[in-house]
Amino acid sequence: MTTSILFQTTASVLMGWGCLIVLFWVPSAAQAQLPSGLTKSRWAMDDPEYAEKYAHGAAKTDIAGKLKQANDARFVDHHSGYYLSAGLTAIGKSNNPLGSIEAGYTGYGASFMTSRAGLIAAANDEDYFLGGEIGMRFQTPSRLAPFVGTGLFTGISSGSEPATDDGIDNDDDGRIDERHEERETFDGALSAIYPEVGIHFWWTPRTRLTGFGRYLITTDGRANDAWYYGFSIAILSKEH
Repeated sequence: MTTSILFQTTASVLMGWGCLIVLFWVPSAAQAQLPSGLTKSRWAMDDPEYAEKYAHGAAKTDIAGKLKQANDARFVDHHSGYYLSAGLTAIGKSNNPLGSIEAGYTGYGASFMTSRAGLIAAANDEDYFLGGEIGMRFQTPSRLAPFVGTGLFTGISSGSEPATDDGIDNDDDGRIDERHEERETFDGALSAIYPEVGIHFWWTPRTRLTGFGRYLITTDGRANDAWYYGFSIAILSKEH
């Protein structure tokens, strides 16, 4: 098995397991419960800082106070933890999108700002990408928090090209140079910077769900720029 095929197979397996983990980790990470405080305004009483601040909740007639309690997520200042993400992108005009997984570490430098660093594996049945990324996001310090951000990822990638006249059995099917035969190529380094938009939702005071969209501006030229859509879950706690 060639190195590129090995990398592609590994990335595909990781992608599949990652999607399953993202799908099934949500209920276990949130203790298989509905979002905390769904029917009451003091939603994050499991967090000591929030509990101290709202130990005496707003009166039933204090609508503004109730809304503040229900939306306040300023207590996440200096929280940090691990995240897992899955996504989908099609580089350039490709009709064969790559599925991806990402795992990394993220933290709140302030209640309105996060930074993160992670490792990425992306693959389809033809290509793969392995690399890492760093990024920053700016969001409202609220339970449902829209955000904007920017980031950079870089790594190695493979591709494929026509191989109908190279005299080699590239697909190991016992035939040489048959019609539509392709060979794998090592494309070398691929990097991209991106702006992104998305939204966070705090399932519990420690469990954060995120949906996002990024526009990848790649080093391979504007013809290979692409949208990347993803979903992630993060488990965070206060730094000590």
